[in-house]
Amino acid sequence: MNLNKFIAKRNNIIFYTSNDIGVKPILSKINEDMNFYKNADIEDTVVGKAAACLYVLAKIKFVYAHTLSEPAKINLEKNNVSFKYDKLVKEIRNRTNTDMCPLEKSVIHIEDPVAAKIALENTIKELMNLKKAKSLFT
Repeated sequence: MNLNKFIAKRNNIIFYTSNDIGVKPILSKINEDMNFYKNADIEDTVVGKAAACLYVLAKIKFVYAHTLSEPAKINLEKNNVSFKYDKLVKEIRNRTNTDMCPLEKSVIHIEDPVAAKIALENTIKELMNLKKAKSLFT
């Protein structure tokens, strides 16, 4: 049994794993090489629309999500990406369960994967800046 949170396979051979959370495993690699995941099968713990948009951009062939959000499901279907999931949820929630995940929220109304990637990167920058600002006062 593989305990990684994120697994990428091609031709049934694992070529990348990560325990990073969120969209970091997909975003970091497609920023290095847009074709890194092309035609890959991905297993991910939680897939929201943010990850789904990046999977479409990266030309992923198949996604297996332990938890999939309804917006992610719709996005994968619209873009003809095959998928399977264990649990379907209305939305991905933030870490304190007080609102929608900020990354999912940032792309909820975006259909173009390139525009989604830009929105995600901007949101991540904002969140990192907020985190830095908070740490100055605690």
